[in-house]
Amino acid sequence: MTTTNSYNPSSMAEIGSASKEDIQRTARVAGLRDFHTPTLEAVERRRMQLWITALLLLAAVSMVLVSVTLEFGVILPTWLRPQILQGGLVVLVLLFAGYAVEKEVQLRRLTRLLIAERVLTASLTNRLREISFLVEAGKALNLNLDLQGVLDTIRRCVVDLLRCRESSIMMVHADDRLRCVTGDSRKTIQFGEGLAGRVANSREPLLVTAELFETKRSDDTDIETPPHSVMCVPLIHREVLLGVLQVDAAREREYTQHDLRALSLFAEQAASAIANAQLYEEQRLTASRSAYQALHDTLTSLPNRVYFLDRLEQALERQQFSDEKVALLFIDVDNFKVINDSLGHFAGDEVLVELGRRMRSSLRATDTAARLGGDEFAVLEEGVHCAGDAIVTAERLHDRLSEPFFTSIQEQPIHLSVSVGIALEGPGGKIGTELLRNANTAMRNAKRSQKPGTTVVFDKSVEMGAFEKIDLESELHRALERREFELTYQPIFSLESGQIVALEALVRWRHPERGMMPASAFIGIAEQSGLIGDIDRWVFARACEAAHGLATEAYPSLDIHLNLLPSRLGDPQTANDLGDALSVSGIDPQRVVLEVSENAALTAIHKSRTTFNEFKALGIRIALDDFGTGYSSLTYLNRFPVDVIKIHRLFVSGITESLGEADLAKAIINLGMSLNISVIAQGIERKEQLSRLQQMECPFAQGIYLSEPMPFTSLDKLLQSPGTISFLHSRASTAG
Repeated sequence: MTTTNSYNPSSMAEIGSASKEDIQRTARVAGLRDFHTPTLEAVERRRMQLWITALLLLAAVSMVLVSVTLEFGVILPTWLRPQILQGGLVVLVLLFAGYAVEKEVQLRRLTRLLIAERVLTASLTNRLREISFLVEAGKALNLNLDLQGVLDTIRRCVVDLLRCRESSIMMVHADDRLRCVTGDSRKTIQFGEGLAGRVANSREPLLVTAELFETKRSDDTDIETPPHSVMCVPLIHREVLLGVLQVDAAREREYTQHDLRALSLFAEQAASAIANAQLYEEQRLTASRSAYQALHDTLTSLPNRVYFLDRLEQALERQQFSDEKVALLFIDVDNFKVINDSLGHFAGDEVLVELGRRMRSSLRATDTAARLGGDEFAVLEEGVHCAGDAIVTAERLHDRLSEPFFTSIQEQPIHLSVSVGIALEGPGGKIGTELLRNANTAMRNAKRSQKPGTTVVFDKSVEMGAFEKIDLESELHRALERREFELTYQPIFSLESGQIVALEALVRWRHPERGMMPASAFIGIAEQSGLIGDIDRWVFARACEAAHGLATEAYPSLDIHLNLLPSRLGDPQTANDLGDALSVSGIDPQRVVLEVSENAALTAIHKSRTTFNEFKALGIRIALDDFGTGYSSLTYLNRFPVDVIKIHRLFVSGITESLGEADLAKAIINLGMSLNISVIAQGIERKEQLSRLQQMECPFAQGIYLSEPMPFTSLDKLLQSPGTISFLHSRASTAG
């Protein structure tokens, strides 16, 4: 391998010593008139004049010598002999020859000085061009912040600077590899392999000339002729190796050490530009991720409320120029809190992620699905002609979301349903937040129907219901202070003896304007507003106190049944509230029966078992209300500390018409007897139902046919009446 230098330092020192004074002084000695700006052409003319004059003088002297020597009739003075003349002519020739030689020496020196000055000027011009190019290249690199654009600019500048055949940039890939990022090749090179690998290892620039390639040249004529010269320089920024820049010389050109130094200087600027571009790209990606996170839900990756409202406003604006409508579907998962309470929030998050995935797959590409928070989702649908189009989408979502869910916590599938509220708006309609509020109002009405998987379309009557709900919520806060709540009691009878064995306490609200309101009209609002705990504490205290004071000779131990909402089942304060009511009233805890719906208990089976054990520790008995709707979970019944089951009123209502419902009611009665659990049939409205239950040997019953709920004063009179014991027997005989 050979390397070459572009210039010699000693010659450059000589060039540098050739000042203008030296040139001008030498020009005067050489006899140049215009010695202020002597040129090589003037020096050559002066040299030509000198030698022509010398030749002419020599010719003249020669003719004189010949004439004198041959005596061509030349008469010389007597004192001038031919020998003296010849000697004088010879001396004259010698003197002129010496003068000519001296002038030739001066002219030659002047020529060297002028050539040296021209070389220096050309060299400085080239250096100035390179410096100017490097400055311009630096500007071009620094103005571009796109990484790929910077790499393309580097290659283009290298071609302009060195007029190379090809250039390539290899960036550090992983810890010990280089990857080509320019051109069509995307090959990787291990550190230490090839020229680029050696430069990456040593971090020193490398110049290779033609001799190395000649030793490796193959006889295969199809292989492209290797370059005569190659340069490789490292791209280092702040002592960090970013990559390697390799330059292949054009045909018949060999690079010099000066070219290598120029490329090294350029590589410093290139490395700085690459580092800036990488930093900018990293910041841009960070900003992009931040913007994405600001507009998307981190759990499901669906658009969040901010992004959804923006898309909704854009959709409403587009609809101003169309006859079509915008549909907004507000979706809430039914009883999702039960999953978090029973399986934990990790399983709940898994279900939410799967909900979002299924929702996206069920919609058109032009629709937008978003998670608004918690278990609330929304869907924006454009190009809708009527409410039926949105209902079709809601039904498709119901079908897809009702499929079983599986989590990593529990092997058993989870079945969910959703409530959907739909609001539509045509051209020139409401703003996005108002449309969202209308859809939310429709969804709340779907929730109040207490039927899983319900869809409600918003209309003005729904809007009035929403305002009414707001008023009721405000009035509920004052109802406790004004003592507007009352308790009514519905008796539970023994079908064998006809006696009243228990009372179910039912809360009512005596509204100053609306009159007596049943629990179903306000309990849901109280639950949503956080007032249900205060109402339950009041009910527990009053019911236990009333039951304790109703003991008579005929009814020494009437049980009191208290209803518990599913949301209160997982509240640790519930057991404390019951304990306080028992201690204040002085009632025997065994006389208190806490009714919990079967669906709520089975859905949150793990939490229900723990809560039931807390109730049992107080001495309270447990009743499963509306039993039978979860008959697929009958195997769980012996796992709960249950004392009473109440047959769902749906089975009682069809007990005389449907053989299947009668068989199911009979099976529940037999199941209770086998497990030593009391069975109560509720919802008896006709005498035929009473007679059929007596034939099935159902032990206890409750319903408006037997007795409607009544206030405490009426109940006290009923219990004091001597005909109470025979009341049920007379009803049964009438039914018979």
